[in-house]
Amino acid sequence: MTIPVTGDKKAMVVEQRAAQRYGLALRLTVEGGDGVTHDLSATGLYFESDRGYEVGKRIELVLEFPGAKRVYPLICEAQVVRVTKAGEGFNVAVRLLTPLFSDAA
Repeated sequence: MTIPVTGDKKAMVVEQRAAQRYGLALRLTVEGGDGVTHDLSATGLYFESDRGYEVGKRIELVLEFPGAKRVYPLICEAQVVRVTKAGEGFNVAVRLLTPLFSDAA
């Protein structure tokens, strides 16, 4: 349903994400398959995969952070929140069950 906005009224978009998102392409491994991130935040990430996953399923991801001389793996537990078909593969959104970064300074 579309509601026209006229006069002094203005449309407002409410951001529902709990943490700021960063566009970052990192290789990852998930359940034996490969993928690449589109973006990530402290509480979730969005990645491209050749496999689809069931919404609600818990999965283990290994993110590969490139360093000067080697790749640093980071193992994450996540829950699938959305899956969309994208060409020959899938785009998958997950909520991290343990945040990547602590809020404590």
